[in-house]
Amino acid sequence: MPSKGEEQQNPPAAEAVRAAARRRLRQSVPRANRVCPRFSDPEWSLLQQAAGQVGLALGGYTAAAAVAAAASADPNAAVADYRRGIQELMESNRQLGAVGNNLNQLAHYVNAGGQPGTELRQLLARIEASIDAVDEAVEWLVRR
Repeated sequence: MPSKGEEQQNPPAAEAVRAAARRRLRQSVPRANRVCPRFSDPEWSLLQQAAGQVGLALGGYTAAAAVAAAASADPNAAVADYRRGIQELMESNRQLGAVGNNLNQLAHYVNAGGQPGTELRQLLARIEASIDAVDEAVEWLVRR
């Protein structure tokens, strides 16, 4: 049985884990309330990466982010902006799907012997630019 002095010594592995991430500042009274969110693997990886970049443990980072969002002037803003971005991208995707349907009709016309005019080429360039813009928005939202 280890003596009292030996009980207080931490194994080297535990000290290494503790040194890896900085913990949130302690309060004089322990926090009693808990929330236990669940994350998908991609969300989990994203949180781990973000926590590592700011030097916080994953739980501390998650708690700090939640409290910061709740304490903002508009608590809905942090979550609502993300959701609104997703909704707008979904709407853009729907509209691009409708454009794709029209492109299929134009392709049928060209394949039947019709000649694409300058306006069609300009339209295709605008569609490609729209698709690129949606792709960039998705990448930005994912990196956020």
